[in-house]
Amino acid sequence: MFSALGSVFNYFFNREENEDDDSETRTDNVQSKWPDSSFIVKEQEIQAFNTRRFDGKVTHVFGENGLVDGEIYFALDGQHKPAVGDAVSVVAKQQYEDGGWYAEEITVVSKSWEDEEEETEVERKSACVGKITQLGKETGMINSEMEFEIENCVENFKPCRGDWVTAELETLKLSEDEEKVSAVNVEPLRQWTFDGDVSAAMEDHGYIDGEVYFTPEVCVNNYRPRRWDKVKVTAIESHQGKCSWRATHVVPCSSDDGGRSNPNKGNCYKAAGSGGWVIPGQRPQRFQNKLKLPQKLPSFPVPERLRDCVWCDGELTQLVPELAEVLTMGNYVQRFSTLLHLEEIQQEIDIRQFDLHRVCLRRCGVYLALEVPGLAEGRPSILIGDKIILTDPGDPDGPCYEGFVHEIHSSEVLLKFNPEFQGKYNGEDYNVEFTFNRTSLRRCHQAITLAVRHLKDTVLFPSSLETKMPQIQLSKPSAARDVVKLQATYTGFGSADQNNSHSLPQNTSKHSAEEKGDGNGKSQYLPSINSWTQDRIQFFNGSLNNRQKAAVIKILLGQSRPLPYVIFGPPGTGKTMTMVEAILQVFSQIPASRIIASTPSNSAADLLAERLVASGLVKESDLVRLNAFNRSLENVAEMIEKYCRYGDDLQIISRYRVVVCTCNSAGSLYTLGLKAGHFTHAFVDEAGQATEPECLISIGLVAGADGQIILAGDPKQLGPVLMSKYSKMYGLELSFLERLMDRSLYMRNERLFADHGGFDSILVTMLVENYRSHPAILALPSRLFYFDQLEVVSDPALTHALCDWDSLPRRNYPVIFHGLRGEDMRETDSPSWFNPMETVQVVQYLQSLLNNPQYRLTVDDIGIITPYRKQVEKIRLMIDKLDVDMVKVGSVEEFQGQERQVIIISTVRANERLIGFDVRHTLGFLSNAKRFNVSITRAQALLIIVGNPHVLCQDDKWRSLIRHYVDNGAYVGCEVPDFSQQDGQEQSGADDTCVTTEQGQTITDTVIKTGRADTPSSAQKTANNVAEEQGQAMTGLGETVAKNKGADTSSSGQKPAINVAAEQGQTTT
Repeated sequence: MFSALGSVFNYFFNREENEDDDSETRTDNVQSKWPDSSFIVKEQEIQAFNTRRFDGKVTHVFGENGLVDGEIYFALDGQHKPAVGDAVSVVAKQQYEDGGWYAEEITVVSKSWEDEEEETEVERKSACVGKITQLGKETGMINSEMEFEIENCVENFKPCRGDWVTAELETLKLSEDEEKVSAVNVEPLRQWTFDGDVSAAMEDHGYIDGEVYFTPEVCVNNYRPRRWDKVKVTAIESHQGKCSWRATHVVPCSSDDGGRSNPNKGNCYKAAGSGGWVIPGQRPQRFQNKLKLPQKLPSFPVPERLRDCVWCDGELTQLVPELAEVLTMGNYVQRFSTLLHLEEIQQEIDIRQFDLHRVCLRRCGVYLALEVPGLAEGRPSILIGDKIILTDPGDPDGPCYEGFVHEIHSSEVLLKFNPEFQGKYNGEDYNVEFTFNRTSLRRCHQAITLAVRHLKDTVLFPSSLETKMPQIQLSKPSAARDVVKLQATYTGFGSADQNNSHSLPQNTSKHSAEEKGDGNGKSQYLPSINSWTQDRIQFFNGSLNNRQKAAVIKILLGQSRPLPYVIFGPPGTGKTMTMVEAILQVFSQIPASRIIASTPSNSAADLLAERLVASGLVKESDLVRLNAFNRSLENVAEMIEKYCRYGDDLQIISRYRVVVCTCNSAGSLYTLGLKAGHFTHAFVDEAGQATEPECLISIGLVAGADGQIILAGDPKQLGPVLMSKYSKMYGLELSFLERLMDRSLYMRNERLFADHGGFDSILVTMLVENYRSHPAILALPSRLFYFDQLEVVSDPALTHALCDWDSLPRRNYPVIFHGLRGEDMRETDSPSWFNPMETVQVVQYLQSLLNNPQYRLTVDDIGIITPYRKQVEKIRLMIDKLDVDMVKVGSVEEFQGQERQVIIISTVRANERLIGFDVRHTLGFLSNAKRFNVSITRAQALLIIVGNPHVLCQDDKWRSLIRHYVDNGAYVGCEVPDFSQQDGQEQSGADDTCVTTEQGQTITDTVIKTGRADTPSSAQKTANNVAEEQGQAMTGLGETVAKNKGADTSSSGQKPAINVAAEQGQTTT
């Protein structure tokens, strides 16, 4: 306990990880502005041997010790037993200058605001993980605080001091006021079975492979091991001196010489081309020179020359030539370090835009409250623990006061400063400078440095595959075999009950080679996987398809390690479900495994933890959801709350069999100085959304041993979100997953790997069965991005629910492209674009859907995607005027990983005067293929796109989409652009006013005969009106759309969008 407590004190008093280093680097930044650093007054900086009284709150309790306000240490005296959240009165003393504070007296003022019984229920654990610290004849202690009886250990487990165990906690009520908590069902945390060599044998103990401790009592049948003996070992995780394992069962391997493997006997071989015999030497083994991860997180300050170059808009490649070079092991660290610095410089620039001038703070209990405009929208983004600096506007040479954020509310933050400043503050005005936490960037810097040193080019630049022995032992199948059967048929894009003579494109099965058997119902196996293995594995999730099962088996075998294994998961194909199954299989089939499962975001990590917990296969003592210290649990699902931990006791957290966290939070585990092999498997879900350095943080935890790396994601969807245009330009936007998929080993090769979707199944499994979308929605992205392999297996009750909507141009084809020739605009105070005509059209579609009693859609079923913030504001403003709840309206990034029954897209850009210019200049965000892919793959049952086809068709992906929907009768609105001109083909004798579709439908410049009449001439008139009368944009637009629609969609007392547009008038523009 005391070692763990010491780590906690080191964390809070030295604050190497989260505060001190950040303070140093942030102070460096401040010094660049205020050279006289002696005026910077740090929080709680007081003269030596000082005493102070204050009121605070208990933030942590560790057995008989705790912390007040996260910094003042106290010890319990047996009478006062404060709990986390209690308000206390403290007399604190400082032992020496710059030393930590401790509470000499502590008095509980009031219990925390929660009800005591509720608080007890929340804090009470049902299981624990720990080390046996004391052991007697009948009882023992776990972590020096939890008692257990030896008879309550699981069968055949004889505990030993130092063993790491899991246990269930049982509460025995002794009286009304007294109860006792004890541990039951105590069992080893991890178990490892392997063949090894006796490396040392003494009279009372010995070592196997230099890392497993054993005693004579565990040797079977009075076997006396000798050095070089080959033995079969069963060991459990245990702290025995320098060893991390303790053998519980040692058996000699059967051989002619009693299992001995003396290299001087029986292991000779004839040397080629020579007359003598060669005695082989010993190759390096995994236990020698064991790697230990660094504990200290360096500062990694931004070079001033680089900062000056960015501020002066200089040529970066002259300063850092590596940016213009191809990425190699030689320039890896320099290139990525520079990219991370560029990102940090941009974050500094962005955060400084929110600085406040001449503002006053107000007292709020023990805090000073600062009102921050835009806080609710995350502008600026502030987290607990962030630093805010105050300066006196009337005294520029005076001191700078730094305060730290302790609480965040909707429009203000609560701060604590130096006690002297906080005590004498009386409402004076101060300038406010915001800063951001550098810890995540520093962890990325550390990760790339360690990756080059430990992961090396084998993982970073894989060029060859050396297949390893499977991680699990194979055995012959039993008579009753649990066979993994293949599906006999696959569902294509077509549907037999189409009410149109023109059928949808069919996607025939591309996996005929996978279907093994004689077609008479006999058992079938997955291809290229040992049938014995398939017989042994029982899948916990019976609904997995064949590709998902194949991926799980390949991960379980781990024959590609240390090369990363990739689950290539297109939208809606269940990659997270596959990851969950793989984690559970590794957890159950490999008892010696310890898994770090990470994602780039908290929401994705929560989802992973929820699904693991929902399986019912992991106990509270098996899984932990590690959170950053500044994260609030308000948005955490109730089912995983009891699994959540902060970094208060990383020593214990790191011992759980499954640790779920963000990639960034995984960096906190480096402070423990873990040995190689502590974590055996690193799973990274949504790996395509993480930068390469961020991904390497968690991957680095399995470096230096026989660890396995599994990446899941889609390189065809959006990558990481970056702020710096330079970091994007020079490659930080390229995820590790995407870079790997561009290497020859991971590339698609239809000729070599035809039976596995074109990928080497030892390294990559591409999931192809889509559980999300209607075939009409899925057909185009499948062809453009996924080699035309996606297969529809979604539930028709959901995906076909809107096929008979009366607004569809073509029945049973739930897609609409509505062409509008409006105008994109910008307001004087914003660089963002909006399009009034599209705003009204989008809201009209929304009203039509919500007011249709046949479908009973709710606002949660519909999402509106638009790439520009200003268009988001305009759509929200119009919806707010209607009598409906707010539908989610956001950017493409906000919808990644999500799905809605209905998706409406407003593309905004409509300036036809720029046609012929650079596509990126004309279309902006819309020219990004990944954004395009994400936006059109969110819908389950209906996809509506509103935009200007003449502008959009300059991009090849948008041109393919418009042409595809025109060909399938899903287009309405203005006249269709001439695709032949965009394709660079000459039109000889073609009619410029007519385009004939494959269905025989004719689209003229006045009417589109698709079962619905729209008048493009009116739409064109609207565009002209908008151009001439921008001040009346929304009013004129409302009238025009009313003419086009020919019907008022209002019902249930709601105002139609056109009326709202007219009421808005100049307000909306």
